[in-house]
Order: sequence, then structure tokens, then C-alpha cells
Amino acid sequence: MENADTLYPVQEEYRVKRTADGARYNKDEVNAVIDASYLCHISFIQNDKPTAIPLACWRDGQYLYFHSANKGRLSNQLIGNEVCISIALFDGLVLGHSAFNHSYNFRSVVIRGHVEEVGKKLNKEAAMRAFMDQVLPGRWPDIRPPKEKELRAIAVMRVKLDQAAGKIRDEFPDEEADTPDWPTWIGVIPAAITFAAPDPDPRRNKTDLTPQYIADYAGIDDHVAQYRNK
Repeated sequence: MENADTLYPVQEEYRVKRTADGARYNKDEVNAVIDASYLCHISFIQNDKPTAIPLACWRDGQYLYFHSANKGRLSNQLIGNEVCISIALFDGLVLGHSAFNHSYNFRSVVIRGHVEEVGKKLNKEAAMRAFMDQVLPGRWPDIRPPKEKELRAIAVMRVKLDQAAGKIRDEFPDEEADTPDWPTWIGVIPAAITFAAPDPDPRRNKTDLTPQYIADYAGIDDHVAQYRNK
């Protein structure tokens, strides 16, 4: 049963209005979309003009994290200010009877919140390790520890996941009312991110053996489409 512990408490002004049956506020469903994404787009106002920047992102608990250069233009603009963050994952082409009935299957999340800086060295390192563990489990123990100057050079930031709303389309095409017998192909062309074989750097690679966690890497998105079961 859904309650305050399982749902994000999204303000009415930020709730999904258009095709609201696709809205998702359940924490598990929203978090699953965030955890399947490598990138987010962060929108903010700079010099009275709207701006959006793509950044790597990761979730740890109830926060979404991202990083940039310390005391750079972006971190100076974001820290302490409100932002809107969007994540979108493309899951397939939806082909209906007419152009009007074509669509995409997708998963998305929009997050609004206040940007905090992760200040202490140990907290920065822990956040970056969480990032590595999320994207490529097994990599952190295999690489050299970060140097203090490297941690000083980055600004690690986070936004609390209070105002987080998801929207998902995972369906066959909508019903056709006008000409349902029109002789054209109707259905879905599924899409997914796939990874090719690892490609070692011929000059910089320092080992002859490819670690198993790299050889077997299949990504962080384990989504299974449900439209066939509806």
C-alpha cells in the first residue's frame, strides 16, 4: 500500500498533468529510472537566461549527486540555488496507424531542488566512490586512490530527492478509432543501450588481462519492458 514512506511528496504545481496515467511518484519506480541513467540535464537561470547542462549523475540514498570543476562557472552558479533536473531514457519507437498515433516508449524523471555542496574531503571521496560503484562495480579497488589535489579540483554537489516526479510510457500504440483495418505494420521497435567488447588503450593500458567486471559489463539499466504483458 502506497503511503508517505513509499511516495515522493511532490507539490501540486510539479505533479504530472498531461497523460497523468503515466505519472510515477513511487520512490522505487522513480529511483529505478535515476539508477539506470548515466546522464542528467540540469536547468538553471544564468544572467537572466535559461541554461541547461548535461552532467554525469548518480543517486546515493535520498540524494542525486553530480560534480564539476571546483569554483568553476558551473559550480559557482549551482551551489546554493534552485535547479530543475531532467532524466530521460529512450525505450523504443511506437508505430501506430497514423503519424498522430506514433510515439516513443520512455522512462523519465524531473527533479526540483536546492543544490548543496559536499564539502569535506572524506565526504567527497565517499561520494565519488559511490559514483564509481554505481556505474562500474569493481572498478574502485582496481584503480589508484584519488590524490588530495584531485579532490580539491572538483566540486561535488547534490540535490535532495523531495520533489521528484516520474513519467513512463511502456505501451503498444493507442487504439485506432477511424481506420483500424488500415494495412500497415503496428507495434513497437524496442531500444536499449548495448556495450561492445572492451577496447584497451594500446599505449596506456598496464595489464594484459581484462578484468572480468570489464569483460562482462552490460550497463546499469536492467529495465524489462512490460507492454507485451498488458
